[in-house]
Amino acid sequence: MKSSLADQFEVAAGLASGISRFAAGLGIDADPIARACGLEPARFTAIGERISLDRLCRYMEALALISGDDLFGLKSASEFQKGASGPFGYAMMNAATVRDCLIFLGRNLQKISETSICTLEIGPRTAHFEWTYSPLILHRTQFVDLGTAQTFTHLRAFLGDDVSRIGLQLERKKPANTNLHKQLLTPHVSFGAAVNALILPVELLGRTNPQADPQLFAMMAQQVEAMEPRRPPADDPVAAVRLYVAANLENKTLTLASEAERLGMSSRTLQRRLADAGTSMQSILDDCRKEMAGRLLLETNLTLSSIAYRVGFSAPAAFTRSAIRWFGMTPSEYRQKHATAV
Repeated sequence: MKSSLADQFEVAAGLASGISRFAAGLGIDADPIARACGLEPARFTAIGERISLDRLCRYMEALALISGDDLFGLKSASEFQKGASGPFGYAMMNAATVRDCLIFLGRNLQKISETSICTLEIGPRTAHFEWTYSPLILHRTQFVDLGTAQTFTHLRAFLGDDVSRIGLQLERKKPANTNLHKQLLTPHVSFGAAVNALILPVELLGRTNPQADPQLFAMMAQQVEAMEPRRPPADDPVAAVRLYVAANLENKTLTLASEAERLGMSSRTLQRRLADAGTSMQSILDDCRKEMAGRLLLETNLTLSSIAYRVGFSAPAAFTRSAIRWFGMTPSEYRQKHATAV
């Protein structure tokens, strides 16, 4: 499978450890499907390994489609082993209180699953934990369900039946039947949110984990917090610009000047660095629009107008002109010609 900009985002391979087992229980040989998505199943059980988040999401969506079950990701959490994500999982298992668990999660979730937003705010009445992923990750429904179910498994060790007091907002589309989400997660769940969110009453934060090992938690937390989130090399502004542009195409103010300021250099320096690499801000913007437009046309049912705006065009006509230049045909013709690839 051809590498894409979305492959820049990675996830701990261990998060996929139970997926093949769950699929096998349904009579599905998942390994060929994983390989077709560009994944090697043997890596799923290797501690410390990282795989493409986008490819893992594609893998899970394919299994959901093959099984005919939109709740595949949620159900597959039953096969998840708490320590499969290495030190991160063992730290979550051994946090002393819900507060400790949430603070650790907020500080380190990006270490095992690269998020674009990951925030924890503790107010006088409620604690809000929010997270989401880059817009380059198009197919994330099953993965979000799996990750959320794993988090609730950890929280249940502290709260028991009181997990039902947690509010949950999911960005995924509302499933035809919400009963399993309410049963496995919380009855206070809603769908179609802008970002995923946990909302906990503050009185739950002091609840303790009867199985906690404070010393082990400290050791595992130290290991995780010593890990550096994987980012483009600081000396490679081309990679940094390309990734940021691809993830922010809807932002109509992407310019050489704004990128230079974000990277802490002058516009002239960034322009020279890009030129030395044989590219320019405009070329990067155009390349990213082309790749993202192609994916949205073939992998989603979004209208052409919606796609035009998502890749940064102010009007569908401008998108059509660019598509003819990129693909030699209009967006609708490109989608129709490659319909079998969806």
